[in-house]
Amino acid sequence: IRAIALAYEHKYRRALETVIKNDFAGHMEDALVRMVRTGADKAMRDAIALEECMSGPGTKDERLTTRIVALHWDRGHAGQVRGAYKHRYKKDLISRIRGETSGDYERILVAMME
Repeated sequence: IRAIALAYEHKYRRALETVIKNDFAGHMEDALVRMVRTGADKAMRDAIALEECMSGPGTKDERLTTRIVALHWDRGHAGQVRGAYKHRYKKDLISRIRGETSGDYERILVAMME
């Protein structure tokens, strides 16, 4: 998928993800964008997914918990996600989690990401 996305961008001077977002909607758009992001950069895909859980009004707690628990099982990847998050959003992921959560819930999510 990475090769396809790169070849598409080289040939048409547009990112494949952008084209998908413009031409599809709903679940199909979500699935195709996730596939392209997975092929391009898994750490960035997960960093974006975490920010989507925390952005906007209210935190999507169930999604945030699910994503952090999944990252917890691969410590190396979790470190890459923290780096990708800092690169894209110019802020620390753990600080962002602390700002969106509180109490025992905050402590357990932070502990899993450290």
